[in-house]
Amino acid sequence: KVKCGTGLVCLVKTATNFVPGCNGTLVSSGTGSGLARENWGYCASVEDFVDVFTPYSTGSDTASWHLSDKVLVNLVAGSNLIKLSMPGTNRYSAGIDYLRVEGLPLASSASFRNPPHFVNMAIDIDSDELGEVNLRDVEHETEAVLDYYFRHNNLAPFLCVRMMQRFGFSNPSKRFVKNCVDSFRSGSYSLGNHIFGNAEYGSLEAMVAAIVLDREATDPSARVDPSAGSVREPVLKVMNVLRSLEYKGTPPALEDGSLLQSTYSTRMRNLQAKIGQGPHDFPSVFSWFEASYVADAGPTTAARLASPEAVMLTMPNVINLLNGLLSLVKYGMSGCNGGFAEAYTYGACVDDGSYSSSIGYLGISLDEANTTAIAQDLSLMLTGGRLSDENRIMIEQACENQPNNSTSRCIMQLMMMTPEFHSTNSVTRSGEARSISDVNNAAVSEPYKAIVYLYIDGGIDSFNLLAPHTCPDTDLYNEYRTVRGLSGESQGIGMELNNLYSIPANNVTYQPCTHFGIHEDMSLLKQLYDVEDLLFVSNAGLLARPVDIDNYKGETPVSLFSHNGMRDETKRVDVFDMFVGTGVGGRIATVLNRRGISTNIFSIFGSQAYLTGIAPDGPAPYILSTQGLSTFNVDPTLSSMNDIIKDLNNASTSDSGWFGETWSTKLSEIIVNQGTLQTLVENVTVNSPFKLEDEINEIADQLELVTRLMQTANERGVGRDIFYVEDSGYDTHLDVKYRLSLKLPPLNRALDAFCSELKTIGLWNQTVLIQFSEFGRTLAPNSGGGSDHAWAGNHFMLGGSVKGGKILGAYPSELREGDTEGRILSRGRIIPKFPWDAMLQGVAEWFGMNTTDLDTVLPMRNNFPAELLYNSTDLFIG
Repeated sequence: KVKCGTGLVCLVKTATNFVPGCNGTLVSSGTGSGLARENWGYCASVEDFVDVFTPYSTGSDTASWHLSDKVLVNLVAGSNLIKLSMPGTNRYSAGIDYLRVEGLPLASSASFRNPPHFVNMAIDIDSDELGEVNLRDVEHETEAVLDYYFRHNNLAPFLCVRMMQRFGFSNPSKRFVKNCVDSFRSGSYSLGNHIFGNAEYGSLEAMVAAIVLDREATDPSARVDPSAGSVREPVLKVMNVLRSLEYKGTPPALEDGSLLQSTYSTRMRNLQAKIGQGPHDFPSVFSWFEASYVADAGPTTAARLASPEAVMLTMPNVINLLNGLLSLVKYGMSGCNGGFAEAYTYGACVDDGSYSSSIGYLGISLDEANTTAIAQDLSLMLTGGRLSDENRIMIEQACENQPNNSTSRCIMQLMMMTPEFHSTNSVTRSGEARSISDVNNAAVSEPYKAIVYLYIDGGIDSFNLLAPHTCPDTDLYNEYRTVRGLSGESQGIGMELNNLYSIPANNVTYQPCTHFGIHEDMSLLKQLYDVEDLLFVSNAGLLARPVDIDNYKGETPVSLFSHNGMRDETKRVDVFDMFVGTGVGGRIATVLNRRGISTNIFSIFGSQAYLTGIAPDGPAPYILSTQGLSTFNVDPTLSSMNDIIKDLNNASTSDSGWFGETWSTKLSEIIVNQGTLQTLVENVTVNSPFKLEDEINEIADQLELVTRLMQTANERGVGRDIFYVEDSGYDTHLDVKYRLSLKLPPLNRALDAFCSELKTIGLWNQTVLIQFSEFGRTLAPNSGGGSDHAWAGNHFMLGGSVKGGKILGAYPSELREGDTEGRILSRGRIIPKFPWDAMLQGVAEWFGMNTTDLDTVLPMRNNFPAELLYNSTDLFIG
């Protein structure tokens, strides 16, 4: 006989059906006979419904399903639980594959979550291997999950917007998106007598037709809207040139007529590293672009319009792209002067039309005697005929009377520098010169200070970076280990005591432990903590205002637990868009510039929202690369070529294409400042070894470049510098302890060298490094020994002026759901108690912000009580 627990009703399978009662006799677990299934029973909860459902079989146990009739369930306000459980006396149970809850067709705001779950958690010990856990169920669950995603209401708009952006519509209208969504869902798109698609849900043919044949894509009048269009992808610009100008892999014969081979494949090495994008070379699972990225220059910044491709407009990417295109035109496919085929250069680099040093060339034939015809033809092929008359005439005049039939090559080069080539816009020039700030500013009026913002991308598992150690009044360490998966069968993902450096909290009023532990692979943090040059802020994260488990969803208007949403808002710290499109570092620099304190801002890791300032006072960020700064346009075709390029990108009118303006602004800044920065940086000596021999350590390269730039502050005439560096690869969904053992040692060595170099060059006391990450991770492990996206974490700051040797914030005193403070969500996701503003406020004050300035720099800080924020006197000495 089967006896169910309190609140459960037992059902048993008879020869023909399932009935309440459990009067059948259970067969011993060792029989393994299919006949035994006839008497298997299970217990069901009836807490939330008034009737007992009666399932019936639709096929054999190994081939199909037991399905139940629909049952009316009376739910109560709040959360309801429908639960099935196998008897404690039996190891076999009926599997619950899919529980579907549907609301009645009544006016109601109620909603239901129906995740498919086919794989039974009961142990499979049946000798025929067709028991509770089997391949069939795994396949069913996989199919159900894919179907769930495929049928999700968000899928169609998600795909349509992403696809539209790849077709050159960065900000498609709502009407445009709706038509695309309707076509995807109906499987059909009609235009005149033509019908595209198969009339089935999910037709990509219908979706693409709805994009490329819509009036927003085909009507020329759409170009009148300056906000329409996009910046073009780097690799597509290269492909445009190769295809439209008829690239040939058979170069002209050398003077002696000999060739090693007659035809070469198109070989462009390391495009991803050079121009930021390469075929089949995605930097991460999120591709090259963030769909919602807003450029840090041009009218789209203030308008908060997306420009995904603008993230590529960094100084290294732009210079390498333009150098590669110039080289391709002049020398063919080679490595000459920054060419794309760097490993394939034969003989001298000569711009004479012979392409003798190349493995291919642009083979289009144009009438060299007719400059206007060449310009018109190339405008059609390279800009879709959008090249303005002003720019076309300027190019024609510059390239007239070129020797050696090189007029077309001259025009090609200049046309590839125009905003019409690098965007999908038409451009109207205002006739005014563009105003660009030179890297050489006024004389220094303030003692030098620097902020280095270290971003750890992916969401570092910071509860293994800083873990409980000695907690006399609580059992927090053991709770930590248990929540992190410690059991008789597994050590879990928590840190063992012998793998931690013990440090005193020095803040017993607010911390539950007298001592905490630093991860064994971060010995530098221990050393700096001991000499009071480093502190932690615990239990911190992105917050708009103080929240707990009851109100966090409504009071935190961001995409919680997602990389893109929390990464962007962590760098901006302005979720209500009080200063649209700007970041914390950019706002600090804006305030300083307004007060006459010259400030430069640098990213050594691509374009970053953190550095975007408030127009028009915010300084433009310098976006550099650890690969060094290449010289732009070596051996130019025209003596005044760089000046002509700047003129082609001069100021435009307000109704000119905004994405073209973004390109021109960025290019002009790069041309003005690249040469100066290159000379300054190359003349600096670094004293500390940042890497092991033959080590690949990107964060070390970034920090080394930061120390070089710091030493050029006087030459640049600045009193303040803000630097952005990033270490990626911390999205540890799998085997978190092993992944951290790979990632943390190189980071530790890089930080050690950075601190040593700062002390050597005398800037240790003038520099603070602050560390952030988009979120912490779940305390509970997943099935792969990893940890997943969560919220609160622990972060640190270091420097010679830091009042270190203590742990600020409030490390959680409970780590299980149902905690007293109401901060622990499922799977150990912790709601932060302290906002990012806590550390940032004190840092901004140390950097020169007054109370009024802080309202601009941290527009959400007044949402928090004073005890959740730190002043400069809390964080710094002196």
